[in-house]
Amino acid sequence: MGSDMETSTKKRKLEKHLPQVQKEKSSAPEDPVEQLCTQGFVTFPGGISWEWELFAFVNKMHERYHEEVEKRLEALKEQWGDQWSGRLGSAAATKVTAEMEASGIAVYSPPDSASDSSPWGRTGPRFYVSVAGAAWKKWPEGAPAPQEELAQILWHHATDQACSGTSWPNMIRGLGWALAPPHSDPQTLHADIWGDKPRPGRVRFHHLLWKRLGECCTTQIVPFGFTDGQVQTHHFSKLERASAPGLLYDNEVLHRGAANPAKTWASTCSIELCTRTGYDQVWKGGSEDDGTYKLLPICWSGA
Repeated sequence: MGSDMETSTKKRKLEKHLPQVQKEKSSAPEDPVEQLCTQGFVTFPGGISWEWELFAFVNKMHERYHEEVEKRLEALKEQWGDQWSGRLGSAAATKVTAEMEASGIAVYSPPDSASDSSPWGRTGPRFYVSVAGAAWKKWPEGAPAPQEELAQILWHHATDQACSGTSWPNMIRGLGWALAPPHSDPQTLHADIWGDKPRPGRVRFHHLLWKRLGECCTTQIVPFGFTDGQVQTHHFSKLERASAPGLLYDNEVLHRGAANPAKTWASTCSIELCTRTGYDQVWKGGSEDDGTYKLLPICWSGA
């Protein structure tokens, strides 16, 4: 009797912190880790409800700065066609980054918006607002760890749990929000990162997305689309829209930001992670490991 009561109490405590997706059997994955490793994403109809200071930090930075970033980019609209990195809007992004450096904010140009029909030509810029600089100022020794239930989903494999020497095993690759200008076509279909070594049957680069005000994420994903970033025509017919307030997916799967037909800017809060496996197999010595961008460690180890 006492054992049953103890088990029931533990179950209620666990359910309190899990997204509602765990309670809705019609739409809930029985095993989010398995779903991430196979089809590459899992949606949370109840939203992201785990406790992690990083969620609150991104929300606070978005609330404080998103309108300023949008106004600065809007003022530079005539320069959106200028390309410093090969992507539309990169010249404007670089200028806004310089203007907001003191706030710990940097603006980048991710893959462009493109026509939703063949030949899928580029039609406008997309932007990504990074607050990693502000996070480094707040947590110079490493960011706080997530709630243990979330940590066990993200880093269930022993390789991604133990410290490597004096280094924490997992890191933050990106922190901020994705930003789509008004009347934007869908984003170019792409994968964010992949490596020469085959994906080892688990996630190397997690990506958490949510809307600060509770709306649904609209990111579109190709289930099982692990193609080392190679896009073919048939992938477009397989796209699925997240349509949930919270989304966790693998950055190696093909995906794109949905169209923004509204006359206002659209933004989605974002945390991108790099596991120890991802660091050792892909990041270290790769094109992005150029010494100018440091991955912020997360102070957690399951060992």
